[in-house]
Amino acid sequence: MKIIEKFLSILDSNQLSLIIFFGSLFLFLGFASTRLFFSDEGVILNQFYNLIHGSIVLESFKINTTKGVFAIIGDHLFGKFSYSLLILSLPIYYILKIMDFLAGAHLFILNLWALSGAFVTYLITKYRNFKNPLLYGAVSYIVLIATNLYFFKPIYFPMWGELLSIELTNVIISSFLVLFVYFFFKDLFNTKIALFASLFLVFATPVSFYSVTLKHHTLSLFLTVLAFYLFYKYQEKKDDTFIYLAYASAALCIWTRTLDGVVLLASLLIMDLAGNHRIKHIVNISLIIIIALIPFFIFNYLILGNPFSIMETVPLADRSIEVKTGKDFIIFNENLNQQKQANLLNELGFNWNTDVKTGWQDVLLDIILLRTVNAFGVFLVSPFLIISVIFIIDIVRKNIKLNMMDKILGLYLILVFTAYSLLNVLFNMNFIIYIIRDTPVVIEYRYLLIIYFILLYFALSIYKIKELIENNFNKIIILYGSILLISAIYFIVKFPLPFMNLYYQVSLATSILLIIAVAFSIFINKKSSNTLSDKLMVLIIALSLAEASSLLLFYYWVVNMTYISPSQNYTIVPILENLIKFMYQAIL
Repeated sequence: MKIIEKFLSILDSNQLSLIIFFGSLFLFLGFASTRLFFSDEGVILNQFYNLIHGSIVLESFKINTTKGVFAIIGDHLFGKFSYSLLILSLPIYYILKIMDFLAGAHLFILNLWALSGAFVTYLITKYRNFKNPLLYGAVSYIVLIATNLYFFKPIYFPMWGELLSIELTNVIISSFLVLFVYFFFKDLFNTKIALFASLFLVFATPVSFYSVTLKHHTLSLFLTVLAFYLFYKYQEKKDDTFIYLAYASAALCIWTRTLDGVVLLASLLIMDLAGNHRIKHIVNISLIIIIALIPFFIFNYLILGNPFSIMETVPLADRSIEVKTGKDFIIFNENLNQQKQANLLNELGFNWNTDVKTGWQDVLLDIILLRTVNAFGVFLVSPFLIISVIFIIDIVRKNIKLNMMDKILGLYLILVFTAYSLLNVLFNMNFIIYIIRDTPVVIEYRYLLIIYFILLYFALSIYKIKELIENNFNKIIILYGSILLISAIYFIVKFPLPFMNLYYQVSLATSILLIIAVAFSIFINKKSSNTLSDKLMVLIIALSLAEASSLLLFYYWVVNMTYISPSQNYTIVPILENLIKFMYQAIL
């Protein structure tokens, strides 16, 4: 009885945190499916398939990926992606395998989705002091599971098990990422700002899209955000345990994605050692970093024969090696509607010209503010973030001293672009240029997801913006939902409209309006928060959020409708799968 009472007391004291975590889990699982990208994700899937069978060499293929990021070392073929996410996916794979034997892996994931939704309903009704919150939760579960079981057709686990396992692992990691974003902003600001930040990350950035893929970008982002949060706790509590954990997180990030981890580690070392010169402290953090780097060293040694080698520097495969076909080999048949899909993309505003300027200044403008091919700059994908530019003006105008988090996040931002510049100048490794030029249908730059988090921090650090969100949080959410609904209806009624071109124009206009409105409010510096300019700013903020969500939904829809036909794409939630198939058939 005491255990139950203690459990209930934990629930009561962490209601909002649990709503954030399980709400994210519910949303991400709702959009999860067997959809994958042939090149990069095909390589990752083949890596995981061989890992399960005891090999890091690509001895057999799970999917017919004929191109991708491969390296030939000796007479063996390797994928060039980190094994960090795949190692984390191993226990999930075996849990799903057991569940598939007992009742079905797909049914287990569907139940996890329904239970997450029901738990969120229970927590919200309890938080709002509704009577019988348990009843609301139970009814929610019954409705969610029953309506989907009516359309249920199990996904064949022996074929799709590896893919589902990596994706479920990514979904769980991404849910923890949203949770720690909430903790970070709650500790630095307050609950409303933390709610806004976590909702922004889910609904107004591309993080959600990469949460339901097989790529390691969200794991890298999670480890980075976790390290920053632990660094803040170290500054607040003066407890060395937090900084040691931050260094461990940074070292693991090096294993996940080397450049991100090195920049993160450098940022921590510079800020930490600038104010702490104890020999014991330096020795301790050195040991922590070395220990946390052991997986990185082990896999480098197993693959490259040298623990200090870096896989990213190995040239891509220049000759073919014969690889066997694995059991339950996945074959995607040719899509008969391929030409219709290409015509549809053209009508929707996609531009297939991949010629881009490669000057470093041009690249910086492209990734921040401009549209290149079908890649939008960060400020266009999430227009609200343009406000972060005003942070510098606000600091200078009010003569405010930078705090420790301002410094470390600003330092990280400088170092990451410095790192890309040095790689470009010293080694002719144009990673960002490759992302722009070689991926013609993207909405952002996946290796720079951390920038969305950092810019969000600086935007919300502006007192005027923080005050507006605190005082108008509910109004912003209502306006955001209304604008998003109107834009969705407009898209359906006017389909097929040149969405990409229209979005670019509207997003650019919104960004300009935000800059003008926020700058005006700072220079006027009125104490009243109920002026016409403030009301207009609230409307523009809601509009900017709705635009980001509409782009995210559009991109998810395009990927599902055109990358792989729905006949080869099995969504976890049967109702969503049937909806996608219906839309596919109705349009094509």
